[in-house]
Amino acid sequence: MITNRVFIKFICLLSVLFYCNTSIATDILRVSIPQMPVHAVSKDEGVLVDFVKVLAKKLDQNIEIQIVPFSRSIYYVITNQVDFHLPFIKPKAENSPQDNFIYSDETIFHVNFVLYTHKDRFVDLTKLVNYKIETDAAHLPFFSELKMGSSCILCSLKKVQHKMTDGYIFADSSTDPLLRENLPLLAAVKRQLYKKFEVKMVFPKTEKGQSLNKALSVIVNEMRLSGELQQLLSSVDFIYNDWQIE
Repeated sequence: MITNRVFIKFICLLSVLFYCNTSIATDILRVSIPQMPVHAVSKDEGVLVDFVKVLAKKLDQNIEIQIVPFSRSIYYVITNQVDFHLPFIKPKAENSPQDNFIYSDETIFHVNFVLYTHKDRFVDLTKLVNYKIETDAAHLPFFSELKMGSSCILCSLKKVQHKMTDGYIFADSSTDPLLRENLPLLAAVKRQLYKKFEVKMVFPKTEKGQSLNKALSVIVNEMRLSGELQQLLSSVDFIYNDWQIE
């Protein structure tokens, strides 16, 4: 027979267990990362996936990783469906129309944006508005001279190969691996440096987003000072190499 005292203790134990489970659930942060070669192949593979796991450990907090198309990932941040997204370039202030998310205080790495064109076509970098050039759809607001968005790197390279467009501009760390893997299909594609950008994390424009930015930026700064950041992200943060298809 259960006494009142035992029953009360049992109820208290259930309450504590329920509170703990609820607390753990609310402690889970959500991050979205675009699916790209090297950066994030799956939620278990990629240099940025490894980077987020390190952040989770240093923050002592669970982080749920989602791998989605680039534009969707940015949409998730703007609509507050995730707590942060990475990576995203930080253009000069005059070229930054976005006012609906927060850039991280700290830069996580630098990226080379490369112009991919057909070897038989000349493209004047100072007059890109005169050409049919694609870039990733999520980046269109930052390039006023470009009007064509894409959600498929390989598809855009194939358009260049077959002269369906005049060029494609995107990060070499994401694009070059696909170019190398598909050389027989893309033999007429050539490369040249467009610009080098700082790469940041971005957060929803909320109080939580501001607080998370401060916390993660402190961790990133500590990782940079110790050399851990450069070691971890060396496969996506490097000097531009002007290699060309022979």
